Amino acid sequence: MNPLYRAAAALLAVTALSGCAVYADGYSYRTGYERSQEVPSGHLPPPGECRIWYPERPDGQQPPPGDCDELRYQVPPGARLIRG
Repeated sequence: MNPLYRAAAALLAVTALSGCAVYADGYSYRTGYERSQEVPSGHLPPPGECRIWYPERPDGQQPPPGDCDELRYQVPPGARLIRG
């Protein structure tokens, strides 16, 4: 395989997998089965939005959904950012 194609394939793989990272600054994006275990389905954010979820709070006292790009900087320790 041509070295240029190999480098391009490696760059593509790294770029694709970078979206699967758990971030070290206190938040992570949760999807699928794992998300449904933590957040009742009636409280999941709409597609394209996120919600800060506090595990110690009752479901009805969770903050409203909002823009993922804004909320990702507001997640305190112990809370999670849930993507809809």
